[in-house]
Amino acid sequence: MRSLAIWILLFSHVGLCLAQTKPVLPDLNFDRRGNDHYMDSLRVIGHQYIRTTEQLPRSLRNDTIRLEGLRFMAIVFKQWRNNTSDSSLHYATKLVTLAHSFYNSLYQVRGLMFEEYYYRVRKNDYPKALQLNLQASALCAGLPKTSSPLWQVQMNMGDIYVMLRDYPKALQSYQSSLALLPQNTLVSKQNRKLLMAQVVMQIGEVYERQQKFDAARLQFEESRRINRETSSLSNIVYAEERLGDFYNTRHQPEKAISYYEESLIGWKQLNNPVGEASVWARLAECYAQIKNVALAISYGERAMAVARRQENLRIRQIASQALYHAYRADGQPEKALVHFEEFNMVKDSLNKQKRVEETLALQNEYAIRLVRDEAEKDKLLQQRELMDVRRQAEIARLRSEAEREQIAGENRMNQLRQRIETERLRADSQRSRLEQRARIESLSHTIEQESLMRLFLVCGLAMLLVFVAVYYRKNQFINRQKQQIEGLNRGLEDKVAERTVELKLANDQLRAKNREIEEALLRGQTLERKRMAADLHDSLGGLLAAIKVSLSALNPTQLPEREQQIYRNLLGMTKEAFAEVRYLSHNLQPDELEKQGLSEALIRLVYKLNLSQQVTFRLDNEQLPRLDKTTEFNLYSICIELCSNILRHSEATEADIIFRCFANELNMIVKDNGCGMDPADATGMGLRNIQARMDAIRGRYEVHSGVDEGTTFIFILPTLSDRTPSLLN
Repeated sequence: MRSLAIWILLFSHVGLCLAQTKPVLPDLNFDRRGNDHYMDSLRVIGHQYIRTTEQLPRSLRNDTIRLEGLRFMAIVFKQWRNNTSDSSLHYATKLVTLAHSFYNSLYQVRGLMFEEYYYRVRKNDYPKALQLNLQASALCAGLPKTSSPLWQVQMNMGDIYVMLRDYPKALQSYQSSLALLPQNTLVSKQNRKLLMAQVVMQIGEVYERQQKFDAARLQFEESRRINRETSSLSNIVYAEERLGDFYNTRHQPEKAISYYEESLIGWKQLNNPVGEASVWARLAECYAQIKNVALAISYGERAMAVARRQENLRIRQIASQALYHAYRADGQPEKALVHFEEFNMVKDSLNKQKRVEETLALQNEYAIRLVRDEAEKDKLLQQRELMDVRRQAEIARLRSEAEREQIAGENRMNQLRQRIETERLRADSQRSRLEQRARIESLSHTIEQESLMRLFLVCGLAMLLVFVAVYYRKNQFINRQKQQIEGLNRGLEDKVAERTVELKLANDQLRAKNREIEEALLRGQTLERKRMAADLHDSLGGLLAAIKVSLSALNPTQLPEREQQIYRNLLGMTKEAFAEVRYLSHNLQPDELEKQGLSEALIRLVYKLNLSQQVTFRLDNEQLPRLDKTTEFNLYSICIELCSNILRHSEATEADIIFRCFANELNMIVKDNGCGMDPADATGMGLRNIQARMDAIRGRYEVHSGVDEGTTFIFILPTLSDRTPSLLN
């Protein structure tokens, strides 16, 4: 009847697929992976799906449907527990080949993951698995995070690192997988929880290998909690049994028994005799430890019967050891001896198998290291080539900018020369016109005089004397007027010179007054920052110190484990807050800036940043002179703002602060190798503050950045002579 129902379901599903435009594949029930009839029905459905989709015309949608059929078949043969064929590898290879021909990176990565599982789990060929993971990781770089299977690559890399006993890298890979899983929208909510529970359990395994037992227990409990939110009974059973194993190995049989009993109920519901026998053997071991001989013998004999029938050496070893201790405690030395001999025999067999596996593991470890070293070598070469290309591009960009600045300067000089020449020509032309007008007026006046002279000659010689007398008097009057005009012009020029001297003196006094105002403003800012730093250090620092003393007065040993963890977290946060207050109070007004200048203050700042951050800061201050207090204060504030932005937003590993002098110009360059930004988006409050500070010291700045190319700020102070203090206070 059961087979008939499965075939009816199969034919109805095939008929439905044929009737629809897009065939539909069923979801795999992971709890029925051991049911051969169920898995075989899925295999038949998958074959029918592939035959149907092969007849569809080529299109992006139909190509994806065909790839999904191959993926479904690879999943079926991968999860089919009782199937030992290489069909999963066959369909995985076909999936990779077809996805490559369709230019579908997502399904190509999925096929590589099936191949990786086959070589790593079924064939123990870890070098091949590592190569496939590296190939899949390179393909994932071109996929969006919402669909990228990079989480699976990281999980597989964690398993490989565990085999290499490189536990820190294994933890890093598992945690990366755990962070990427929630971002993937192609994985169903149910499967996402199951996978997250699996990753959490793997993290617990690593902690247990590192003998961090408290951390391991928390991970196992978290995995159990996540699995209980799903409907996968097999995963819930595994989580319960793993917690029981944890407490059993810690010699806490009372706690282990409750988890084993929960898992035993699940194995019975799944109708899995091997799973039940595994739990029986562990229960026998626990009851033998607490001297409950009857239950230990009962569970041990049942487990031994199934283990012999299924030829499971591991269960036989656990059950025979538990029965040995139970019969010995029950006063039956003959049966105890029989099970002791069987235990030794099984142990020898397992030891031989373990030695073979360890030898194979060493071979794989050596091969993996070769593959990994080769991959890292290729990666380093690629990074070096990329750095060379970026360096050349940066050099070309700087050279082009310098040439552009030079051309712009030459154009400005040419325009200025043309303007000066035009003004000179205009002045010459105006002077020529005035000279011509004066010459014309002089000639006209001469002609009029000659006419009058002729008229006077005609009128008679008698009038000549009168005319001469009048002419003489007129000339005297004109001379007196000229002398008066010349006297007035000299007085006016003296007054203009006196007024010019007064204006110059007033301008000098105004500049001195402005300088006094700027110095007073700087002193006021300095005093205010000192007051704020003192308030932070004395008030908030004293309050944090009091909190720390109050917390230290508590006795954490009397608190539960969770509250002890909270107590330790509070102490750590108090220390971090106290350090942050000290850092803020010092940076508000560092003593080095006021006493020794900007250079020493920046040296101290870079030293402190390199002590506690992951970004490496470098300072090149060889060409930095001593400047006036206002300029040094504003440049130091700008450096504080940019260093804070680098630490919070840039994702950089290196940053530089460089000072360069060019004639009467000082350049301050702050750059990093981070993720970069779009200069058009540089409109934040921090950049507005930087612009205000540059305006205050009559400077300007430029931003050069791009996505994944880092960010470079160039600050330009045009005249150094006005900024260098004559006397350093």
